[in-house]
Amino acid sequence: MGIIKQFDVISQCSSEGREGQTVAADLDGTMLRSRSSFPYFMMMARKGGSFLRGMLLWANVPLIWLIYTLVSEEAGIKILIFISLAGLKIRDIELISRTVLPNLYAEDVHPESWRVFSSCGKRYIVTANPRIMVEPFVKNYLGAEKVLGTELQVTRSGRATGFVKKPGVMVGRFKKEAVEAEFGTFAVPDIGMGDRETDHPFMAICKEGYMVPKMKVEAVPKSKLLNHSS
Repeated sequence: MGIIKQFDVISQCSSEGREGQTVAADLDGTMLRSRSSFPYFMMMARKGGSFLRGMLLWANVPLIWLIYTLVSEEAGIKILIFISLAGLKIRDIELISRTVLPNLYAEDVHPESWRVFSSCGKRYIVTANPRIMVEPFVKNYLGAEKVLGTELQVTRSGRATGFVKKPGVMVGRFKKEAVEAEFGTFAVPDIGMGDRETDHPFMAICKEGYMVPKMKVEAVPKSKLLNHSS
């Protein structure tokens, strides 16, 4: 049995002298206060699809929650992705991700996570969310260099199949493997940040790891983020 690594809470992480360091952080529940990505998928389903698709997604909330809770985080997210995105044109998903979602994400940034994340010179997001959905926000508002996220399968006609590319939804060991592939064995991030047990594998290979506890905090004012013109 492997050694269980304990992580300090994010409030104990100093943000001083981090300019030359690298941080890798989860998104939902870590960089964002909310642990759920459902509202963003709902917006995508309605804006990119239709009102009926949004209603279908809403009707399946109990099923998604049960599978997420009782089966696995990965399985729940797969269903969320399929119902929300199957059949949508990739260019429509990209458009909504550039024009609609960033303003929603920007209203929910966690202050302690942003304090640490913004102090680092190189910033990466490691997330179960589809990369295409979150990339415009995290690059333009949070200054992330790259998103290590779930990749969607796309048809030759440029539509999302509703399924994801291998290795699958970016959770657990897949996050760890993505970080290892990006940084190698010896140049791992200085700081790893997460909020749940499935973040522990990638956090454990970082030089420092910090958990973001579930608690009520005020969101970072949008004026404090990198892009607040919209």
